[in-house]
Amino acid sequence: MITVNVNNHSYSFSEEILLSELLHQLNFSKKGIAVAVNNAIVSKERWEDFKVSDEAFILIIKATQGG
Repeated sequence: MITVNVNNHSYSFSEEILLSELLHQLNFSKKGIAVAVNNAIVSKERWEDFKVSDEAFILIIKATQGG
């Protein structure tokens, strides 16, 4: 079992998980977001094969409109 922190909330998974699957399980749209893992930006092209490991700190930022 692994535990990760996503936007200051703790989540547990049975094993290492791909970033794309984590986003899907947590209901994040893959459009209009940026993702950093342990303070390093992960490009969208890498989400499908990027493994999230135990105790990772993930920051997901959603683009919004406004002014």
